[in-house]
Amino acid sequence: MRASKLFIGYYNSANAITLLGLFSALASCFFALNSDLKLAVYFLITAGICDLFDGVIARKIKRTSEEKSFGVQLDTIVDVVSFCVVPTIIVYSQAGAVWYTLLIYVFYITSGVIRLAYFNTLAESSSSTKYYSGLPVTYISLILPIVLLFHSNIITITALGIVGLLFVINIKIQKPRGIWYILFPLIAFGLIILWWCL
Repeated sequence: MRASKLFIGYYNSANAITLLGLFSALASCFFALNSDLKLAVYFLITAGICDLFDGVIARKIKRTSEEKSFGVQLDTIVDVVSFCVVPTIIVYSQAGAVWYTLLIYVFYITSGVIRLAYFNTLAESSSSTKYYSGLPVTYISLILPIVLLFHSNIITITALGIVGLLFVINIKIQKPRGIWYILFPLIAFGLIILWWCL
């Protein structure tokens, strides 16, 4: 619910987790620009975990239609930063910028933005379906840490382009439910341990 008349916006536990994900993503960005890949990866994964659970919590709390709309807009804006812009900056910190990498960076971010806008457009009519159309942008928080383990700029740039394509190709991706809310955090934790051991 709204905290007070002093600040605009709506404040609840779900939105707090969304903002925590934003803070994690920004930390990831700053560490990447400071050439600390390990911490950049940790915080990107954390942002992904936050995004996995903010929607679950949002569905469990009582909200007005205005609060629901605000939550959707906040989540989308945070997703653009966390899973479109920040992964690109991480890859840029490793692979640098030449003409073809710049094209892939622009393509990846544009595809992510289109995917999020399309998802929001169909959100009301497709909320009861079991599948997403296209790969959710959040998945980059698990895909990129795996790809970066190869320590190959060519593989990383190629993977970023492929993931960007998967954002906008009309393929069915099953929505996470049940056991996936346990498996995804376990995979994330496993990646954190793996990166810690490097």
